[in-house]
Amino acid sequence: MKRKLFVIPVILMIVSVFLAACSSNQNTTTTQSKPSTNKNTASNYFTLEAKETKIKYNNKLVETAMTYNGSVPGQEIRVKESQKVTIHFKNSLKEATTLHLHGLTDVNKMDGVPGVTQKPIKSGKSFDYTFTAPKPGTYWFHSHLNEATQIGNGLYGVLIVEPKNGEKVNVDKAVTINERSSMGSMDGMGNMDMSNKNMGGTDSSHTNASNHSDIMMSMYDTPIINGKAAPSIQPITVKKGDNVKLRFVNSGLFTQNIQIPAHEFKITGYDGESVNKPTLISNQLIQIAPGERYDVEFKANQPGNWGIKIYADNNTNLKAVIPITYKGYDNQKVKTEGTINKYFDFSTYGENSKTTVQSPTKEFQMILSSNDGGNTFTINSKKMPDPEVYSVNKGDVVRFTIKNETNVDHPMHLHGHHFQVLSRNGVPFTGSEVIKDTLNVKPNETYEIQFVADNPGTWLFHCHELHHAESGMVSLVKYN
Repeated sequence: MKRKLFVIPVILMIVSVFLAACSSNQNTTTTQSKPSTNKNTASNYFTLEAKETKIKYNNKLVETAMTYNGSVPGQEIRVKESQKVTIHFKNSLKEATTLHLHGLTDVNKMDGVPGVTQKPIKSGKSFDYTFTAPKPGTYWFHSHLNEATQIGNGLYGVLIVEPKNGEKVNVDKAVTINERSSMGSMDGMGNMDMSNKNMGGTDSSHTNASNHSDIMMSMYDTPIINGKAAPSIQPITVKKGDNVKLRFVNSGLFTQNIQIPAHEFKITGYDGESVNKPTLISNQLIQIAPGERYDVEFKANQPGNWGIKIYADNNTNLKAVIPITYKGYDNQKVKTEGTINKYFDFSTYGENSKTTVQSPTKEFQMILSSNDGGNTFTINSKKMPDPEVYSVNKGDVVRFTIKNETNVDHPMHLHGHHFQVLSRNGVPFTGSEVIKDTLNVKPNETYEIQFVADNPGTWLFHCHELHHAESGMVSLVKYN
């Protein structure tokens, strides 16, 4: 009998049981933590409530969504670097959930992974997430229980860490990218019922995963930009002379192309880490995979009403435009540029700081594959509930060689650490050091990455195409 990739509850039950077992030697936090003693009015204290809310994506698409504080995306959180921050999280949903602070590499018990760092937060319960704000950059937060469903239904938001002295920009705007489905049998919360779908496939260690791709394309057909679907996508308003910073956050399931018209721009950060001496570029597509963040800056020196194209790889249904509207030009037709086929290459962008790369003390292989034709995805031929476990010691210099043997993208996200990307397909990076927490590994690509094991705990290293993770593509980095 062939497996069905989207029968999520059964898979998650298995995952949760396994993770609970593998973390039995750790101190597991409870869901009964008392509210912080900080006053609710303090700038570093936030209350975040997960609850059901009726959301109007556009005049025709109105659904009951899972929300943080009643909006999609959830309330934006902005803090200053080095601040001590408390997020008092309350679960008012009908089901359990947790909160993962994606890209924040604070203590393990605040990572929000059920069975590894905390118990699921049950309906009606609360939990305080406390952390020290890291270096300035773009981060985000989302559910880490039944993620494909809960994030898809709205449980995501942006967390921005600002420099102590502020940003030298006039317009600073996050752009979240997600998608919805208007097809299939939906339950009361908008979840896709895939129980009658046959994923097909044949046994193969080198799969084309065509059935998975076909079903993903047919399911998801409505792009959601900053919580709105066309024609209700809100413009970003600027005036001539403004310094503009856009923080693109891919909270969805598809690799997205971002095409910025008419302006030269700089890419100043990836995944909360800055680019060394970025240069002005133009007419290049930026690709951003699920879980990734890209910070883009430009000078508003081309008055008009311009449209940034955002469109998914491998899904012609997911096309959107977000207007960049100069004051006084809001009555003009939105203009976009034609197709651009030159892709931005982060391996040569910016200036290398000539920092010496340490020799590794631990080296691991991570082979991304499938052993059943694309119904489930594996790491080193293992999958949940018996995943690959990478054992490290504190102080190790850890190098991974990651190879994708499938024909679909796998954006690999490491919890608790940022890593340096050293090479792609054997070719060393020559531009600014690329430091990330999520790396998209395309079909037949091989990357080398490296990090210092300086944050003890048990951490997930998984694919952020969440159906892949829920079908098995999860591993653990475990400190001895």
